[in-house]
Amino acid sequence: MFNCTTVNDLLSGELVQKLSISYGTPLYVYFETIIRERARVVTGIFNGINIFPTFACKANNNPNLLRILKEEGFGTDIVTLGEYYASRLADIPDEKIVWNGNGKSLKEMALLSKVRYVNVDSIEELERWKDVAFKVGDIPELFLRINPNVNPNTHPYISTGLKKNKFGIPIEILESALKKAKESNLELVGFHIHIGSQITDVAPFYEALSQAVELSRKYGFRKINIGGGWGINYKDKELDLSDYSKTIVPLLEGFEEVVLEIGRYIIGPAGILILKVEYVKRTDAKTFIVVDGGMNVLIRPAMYGAFHGVRVLSAEQNEKVEVDVVGPLCESGDVLATHCMLEIPREGSYIVIENAGAYGYAMASNYNSTLKPAEVLMTENNEPKLIRRRETYDDLFRTII
Repeated sequence: MFNCTTVNDLLSGELVQKLSISYGTPLYVYFETIIRERARVVTGIFNGINIFPTFACKANNNPNLLRILKEEGFGTDIVTLGEYYASRLADIPDEKIVWNGNGKSLKEMALLSKVRYVNVDSIEELERWKDVAFKVGDIPELFLRINPNVNPNTHPYISTGLKKNKFGIPIEILESALKKAKESNLELVGFHIHIGSQITDVAPFYEALSQAVELSRKYGFRKINIGGGWGINYKDKELDLSDYSKTIVPLLEGFEEVVLEIGRYIIGPAGILILKVEYVKRTDAKTFIVVDGGMNVLIRPAMYGAFHGVRVLSAEQNEKVEVDVVGPLCESGDVLATHCMLEIPREGSYIVIENAGAYGYAMASNYNSTLKPAEVLMTENNEPKLIRRRETYDDLFRTII
C-alpha cells in the first residue's frame, strides 16, 4: 500500500552525466513520478476522513512543483508573503491556502486577509486579528495553535511542541486565549497542533493529537488541523505509515474537516543534489572529497548535523574508506557528510546527495558570493525540464545601489 518508486529506480550514472553537462553543477533534480506517488500515499492514509491536504512551502517553494501538487488536490501551507507569492504563481487560490507562523505583522495580516485558514500562534496575535477585522472586515477562519508540551524526539532545532519552543499557546492558558477570542468577537473554528519535523515514531503524534482531539470535543470544534512532520528515511528509520494509519486516523473520525500540513515526506525523497568532485585531498589525518557546492547549497548537515546519503558514480577505487565530503567555502563547518564510508571518486566525476528535495534549495544561500544552483524536473515522461535557472553574478548584485 505504501510502496513508492525511489530515486534509485529512476537514476543512472548516464542520466547524472547528461544532466550535469546540460545544466551544470551544483544541480537540484526532482522526479515528478515520485512526487505524485507520495502525494497519493499521503491522501490515501486518510480513507474515510474529509482531509484538506496542504503542502508546506517551507520545504520547497518552486511554483512548478507546487503546481504538480495542486493537480494532486493539495493546497499550500505558507509562513511568509514570499511563500504566498509562490503559491499564487502556481495558481493556487486563496481558499486553498493555510497561513502559519509566530511573527505575523499587521501589514501581512492585511495583505493575507483572504486566505482560507490562519493558525493563530499566541494570545497577542489574537489582539492583532481583532484590529485587522475592524479595519478590513472579513478575515480568514482561525485555528488556535496549542502547545501540548510533547517531546517529538527529533533535533532540537525542528522541535516545536515543547513549552520551551516558541510556537503555540500552552494548554494551561488556553482558557485565557479562548476568552480573549470571545471578547474580541473572533470566531475560532478549531485547534491546530504541530510538534516538529522529521518525526519517525508514532507515539508523539498520538500523545499530542489525543490532547487536541479531547479539547476539540470539550469546546465543540468540528474542524482540526493536525500539522505534519512525518519523518523520511535519511539513514535507517522512517515513520511507519501502517502504524500511523491504525493509530492516528481513528482519532479523526467525526470531524467535519481535517487539515494536514505535509512537506518533507512528499518532496524530500523526490529530490537529489548533483555535485562535481574537484579534489580528493589526502592528509595524514583524513581524506576529504572536495566538491563544488557546500553549505551554500545544502545547509542541513552543517546546521543540524543531518545525515544525507552520498552516492559515488565513478570510483577511482572500489574499496570504501572513511572520508569527509566538504564544500569549497571558507568555513571548517562547510561539510556535507563526515566520517562516512565511501569509494574514492575520480576527480571531475559527480556524486549524488540523496533525499535533498526538502530544505535544500529552500535554505540555500549566497555565502561567499556564490550563486544559487539550477533546478530541473524529470517529468513523468522522463524528460528533463529546467524549472529554475542558475543565478548569474548580475542576479547576485542586482539590488546594489
